[in-house]
Amino acid sequence: MKGNIFIRYLVFFLLLIFPACAATPPPLPPSDSPLIPLSKVNLEAVLDEQEGLEMIWENAKELRDFYRGGVQKKAEAEKKFQEKRYPEALKLYDSSDEFLLVVIKYNNQDNAEFPLFEGTSILFFPNLLLADNKLKMGRILRETGHESSALHKWKQALPYIDQSLKSERTEWALSLRQELLSLLNSKGN
Repeated sequence: MKGNIFIRYLVFFLLLIFPACAATPPPLPPSDSPLIPLSKVNLEAVLDEQEGLEMIWENAKELRDFYRGGVQKKAEAEKKFQEKRYPEALKLYDSSDEFLLVVIKYNNQDNAEFPLFEGTSILFFPNLLLADNKLKMGRILRETGHESSALHKWKQALPYIDQSLKSERTEWALSLRQELLSLLNSKGN
């Protein structure tokens, strides 16, 4: 009985000391924070910045390498998606996701002016790119008759969009979020 009372007091004491350990999500940026227009931050601009020497998994060593690899795989996937070569597009979106998940593991903040090195910054949107990948994979799955898998992909995309919006409010993220919510609500989910 004494041990049971001791444990209760210990738990109570620890909760008093460590109240910040409670899982509370960080708030979204205030709605009055500046909205970055689609003309500045969009998929084409991100893809254009990462063109050039192809980054392969074996050569990726730094965060920027993984980001570049993820963006480049996404660019390839977009081409296959437009050509309706869906199996190839799905593989490339998955490959892009692998690169981008490494990036998010170490830096999950999207940034419209991410400092690459002194004097040079890039559009850095790993969360938004992942969400866009999930949206496109969902479209492919719906088109090929896999409605429940499509819904699953779209649900996976929402946390990445929300994380992006916590970092930077962009028209691109807001429109992507609206599109996903519309797709999810169209089936009563």
